[in-house]
Amino acid sequence: MTAMIQNSQKFLLFFTIFFVSCDPPPDPRKKSPVKIIVEKKTPEQDLPWQPPMDLPAKDQSDIPKHMKPRPSRFSRKMWRLIKKYEDDIISHRRALHAKAELAWREVKTVKYLKDQLGALGINKFEPAGLTGFAAVIRGNPRGATVGFLFGIDGSPESETTGLTFASNSSGYWENRKVMVSHAYGRDMEMAIALGAARVLTEMKNKLNGNVVFLFQGASSRVQSGEHMGATDVISSGVLGRLGVDVLYHMPLDPGIKTGKIGVPTGAVHGGLSRFSIIIKGVSSHMCSGTVPWKCTDPVSIAASLVSSLLILPTRKFGPNHQVILNIGKLHAGEASHTMASRAVIGGTFRWLIENDRRKMTKLIKNAVEGAKKSSGAKVSVNFTKGPQMTVGNTRLTEWTLGTLVRSLGRHGVLPGDPLSDPGDFTKYHKELPTSMFLLGCSGSKFANRRGSGSFNPDEESLSVGVHVLVNIVMDYLHAPNPPSGEKGKKITLQSPQE
Repeated sequence: MTAMIQNSQKFLLFFTIFFVSCDPPPDPRKKSPVKIIVEKKTPEQDLPWQPPMDLPAKDQSDIPKHMKPRPSRFSRKMWRLIKKYEDDIISHRRALHAKAELAWREVKTVKYLKDQLGALGINKFEPAGLTGFAAVIRGNPRGATVGFLFGIDGSPESETTGLTFASNSSGYWENRKVMVSHAYGRDMEMAIALGAARVLTEMKNKLNGNVVFLFQGASSRVQSGEHMGATDVISSGVLGRLGVDVLYHMPLDPGIKTGKIGVPTGAVHGGLSRFSIIIKGVSSHMCSGTVPWKCTDPVSIAASLVSSLLILPTRKFGPNHQVILNIGKLHAGEASHTMASRAVIGGTFRWLIENDRRKMTKLIKNAVEGAKKSSGAKVSVNFTKGPQMTVGNTRLTEWTLGTLVRSLGRHGVLPGDPLSDPGDFTKYHKELPTSMFLLGCSGSKFANRRGSGSFNPDEESLSVGVHVLVNIVMDYLHAPNPPSGEKGKKITLQSPQE
C-alpha cells in the first residue's frame, strides 16, 4: 500500500513538471504577432557636416571643365586634424566673441591672437597698420606665398543673441558710449585663422611654400574722421616684404547654408557713396520757437527731404537694379524751445552699376535743389566716394573652383550675391591678385542679418571654413603653375539643381 502511494506521488510530480515546463504546441489558426522595430533617424539638418572627399564619376560628367574637382593627397589627413581640434576652434571663437572691440582699438583681440599663434610656434609678427599684423608659416622658401585676410574689429551694435558668451564690451562711438559686438562675424574669421594655423603647422613639412595670415584692423565700420584699415596695411609695405603672391578673403554670408560657399561671379560687392546735406535756416533776434512764422525752419525742411530721399530706390529704380539708400544721421538744434539755425542729414547709398550711381547722385541733387527753391533756405549737398564695385581677379577665382568643388561637393559651390556691406577688401585688388568667397553660416537655428546685434552664425561653419582654407593653401602651393595677376575670361558658374 505504501509503495502504491509513493508511485502515484511520483507520477503526479512528473505529470506536473511536464505540463508546467513544456510550452503548449502552437495553434496553426493563430498568427504570431509581427514585431515592428522603428529605427529612429537623426534629421538631416542635425547631422554633423562631413566633406564629400571624393565625387562619384557620374557626378563629375556634366561639371564644366574649370569646375572639375582637383585631386589632393592631403585633404583627408587635414580633415582628421580639423575634427581633432574642433573644440579648440569653437573655444577660440567664443573667447574672441566675448571681447569685441571697435575699429582701431582692438588691443585685447590682438594680444589674444598673438598669444595663441605663439603657442603654435609662430612668434614673428610683421606690423600691418596701427593695430593689424601679419603672421607667417614658412615652408619651402623657394615656393609661392599665399595670403588670407581676416578682419578683427567689432561694431557698435548691442548684442541680442542671448548666448552665454555674448559680448558685454562697450566703447565710445561718435562721442557716445555704445555696446560693441561682432555683428559682422569677425570672431568667426579669426577662429578659422587660428584653426587653419593649427592644422598647417602640423603639416609644415608638406608646405611647398609660405602662408601669410593677415589680420586687419578697422575692416567693418569706422567713425567720422577715421578711415578703413586696408589703406594702412598697403602703406606699411607688409605685402611686399613678405612676398605675398595672391590674397584671399572669406567673409560670412547668412544668406548661404552651412556647408556651402558662394562665389560672386560679377561684382564682389556693391559700391558705396556717402552724402551729407546741410540746411541753413533764416533766423534773427525776432525768430524763436514761439513765432515760427518769422523763421525759415531747417528741421521741417530736413523732415520733408528725408521722406523724399527714402522713397527714391523704390520709385526711381526697377526690380533689376540693386540700389539701397539709408539715412543714418539727422542732427539739428541745441535746445527744445529755440528754432534751430541749421540741420545736417547724413546718409549712404549702395549700387552695383555705375549708371545707377550717377542716376542716384543726380536724383539727390534734384531733391536738394527743389527743397532749396521751395523753402528759401540755403541747402547744399556733398558726396564722398566709399569703396567701389570690383570683380576681383577672375583667373585666380576660376582656378580655385576646382578646390572648392572637391572640398564641398558640386552642390556646395553656388553663385554668390554681392555683399551689401562692402568693407575695403577691394583696395587690395590694385596691389595683387585677390579673390573673395562667401562662407555660408546659416542653420535651422542660426544666422539672422549680418551687421545686426542678432547675428548668430552657425558654429559648424568654423570647421567648414578651416577645411576650405587649408585645402586652398595646399592646392595652391603644390600647383605646377599657380595663378598670377593676368586677367582671365569671364567666369560661368553652374547653379546646381537641388
